[in-house]
Amino acid sequence: MSVEIKWNKPIPQIITEATGGTRTQLFMANEAKRLMDPYVPALNLVLAQNVRTYVEDGHGVVHYLSPYAHYQHEGYLMVSRITGSPWARKGESKLPTGRKLVQNKSRHPLATAEWEKAMKAARMDDLTAAVQRYVKGGGR
Repeated sequence: MSVEIKWNKPIPQIITEATGGTRTQLFMANEAKRLMDPYVPALNLVLAQNVRTYVEDGHGVVHYLSPYAHYQHEGYLMVSRITGSPWARKGESKLPTGRKLVQNKSRHPLATAEWEKAMKAARMDDLTAAVQRYVKGGGR
């Protein structure tokens, strides 16, 4: 017995269509953002609300847009190159000091630097399950 399989579409296209392609990547980015929210430092929730999700080069992206997002994400106090103050003027660059930031955990007890790593450690199974349900449901 001999079996021959002929694909009507290229294999990468079949895989993309079966997994939902960019729709699934965008869903994954939005779900990751939702699961990261408890870990994002949030004295007044501006950082967690000033965020954009999109797909770029086949990957879902969660982009925190606040000017201090990098500063909070790294978790180190950064100071002005000119004055040495943490309050730099617009356009002024900052230097890391090596001193860890102390997170105010009164409103957001899980807040931490590198919040995506904290979310992955605690909720990766939830993210994976949500994406699997999304793909199985046809991306709806």
